Amino acid sequence: MKLFQYIPLWWAAVIVVQSMAVAFFAIYPQGELNLLQVIVASLIGTLILGLLFFLNGFPGFEEGIPFAVQTRSAFGIRGAAIPNYLRAIPGIMFLGIGNWIGALAINTITTTLWGFGNLRVYFVLFALLNIVLAWSGVESIAWFDSLSAIVIVVLLSYTAYVILTTRSIPTAPITYGGSWGLPFVGFIAAVGGQLITAALNISDIARHLDTERGSVNLAVGNMLGLVPAYLFMLLVGLLFSVTTGITNPVRAIMAVAPSPLLGAAMLLFAILAQISTNLVNNLLPPTHVFQDSLGVSWKQGLILTSVLSFLTFPWMLFSSALFSTFIQFYSAFLGPIVGILLADYWVARERDTDIESLYNRSDGSKFWFVRGFSVSGIASMLIGVAVSLPILDLSWVIGLPAAFVAYTVLTKVEINEYAANSLSEDRTQAPGGD
Repeated sequence: MKLFQYIPLWWAAVIVVQSMAVAFFAIYPQGELNLLQVIVASLIGTLILGLLFFLNGFPGFEEGIPFAVQTRSAFGIRGAAIPNYLRAIPGIMFLGIGNWIGALAINTITTTLWGFGNLRVYFVLFALLNIVLAWSGVESIAWFDSLSAIVIVVLLSYTAYVILTTRSIPTAPITYGGSWGLPFVGFIAAVGGQLITAALNISDIARHLDTERGSVNLAVGNMLGLVPAYLFMLLVGLLFSVTTGITNPVRAIMAVAPSPLLGAAMLLFAILAQISTNLVNNLLPPTHVFQDSLGVSWKQGLILTSVLSFLTFPWMLFSSALFSTFIQFYSAFLGPIVGILLADYWVARERDTDIESLYNRSDGSKFWFVRGFSVSGIASMLIGVAVSLPILDLSWVIGLPAAFVAYTVLTKVEINEYAANSLSEDRTQAPGGD
């Protein structure tokens, strides 16, 4: 992909209704922050994400390896299944949520304009549409997202214009005292947590980016592709939240529409946004994991991912209480994994990637470690999760640096070598041992 494809691909991928919901639940009266605090936290969160996208995208960008292979150097040939499936699970759940939001938008359009609708039927049809668009692989995903990004940005800009010209922003969210403490940092964590999944498997997309201008392409592509679009989406979510007070983004869109027909046009953005986001963030990662671990084809993986998404009860997940908790909980696991991958690539191995060993699944691989598992990787992840879960509001903000430091220390003291030697000695000393 050239930059003219890569940047709008991420625009389309992050401009999504779920991003509106993140801001919905942060600002007063739904949340504990005032307007200025939410804007500042949104900016900080998006910039941190952009940096994580850039730093963790190097293995894919420079070496062409996908996330499912990237994890082997830090977690072991067999142990890589742990972070891979921890990434796949929220992807499947977000796929279900995305399909449900798309079905809600379609149902709202048909019931408003023509007086009929069937949410369950639309849910199934919307899922099938995603499969069809992803059927030909990453190339079809890139072209669809690049084209739909233009439509999405235009419709979303019009939506913001309608709000600003037809409704007034109440003074309460502006004058409310709010907090620059834990709730403020917690919202930064929520902003990052929404897309920590994409930061984790960024190599799946970065591996397709043109390398002609080196790391400049990676930096420009991720910073311009992520930060402006995601920040814009969070701010539009704020507009909806303070002007309507409606916590369901689909209903809020219809509430601000000057006419049912324009409301239907504005909801078209929600439909396109869910498809484009599903393709990049929710369908592709679990499908790659299933290809790597189960040996299925791309098309078989798509079907398996979609079927599993039906079993996640997305209509229950996408509620004010559960949605925020869902983001915080999975971020407590994925944040530490990001920290471990960064420590492994930039500190432990100093960007030295042995591609041949990564693809060698035998016990002769340098990444076999201890029976196929890396003690340093798994122990560091557990440490990061352990410090994250007690303070779930901060989630990955604590877990990522904790796991980064733990992995750096454990690799310096060569814990894998010590564990492997200990097992070897035990086997030799056991009765009947060689």
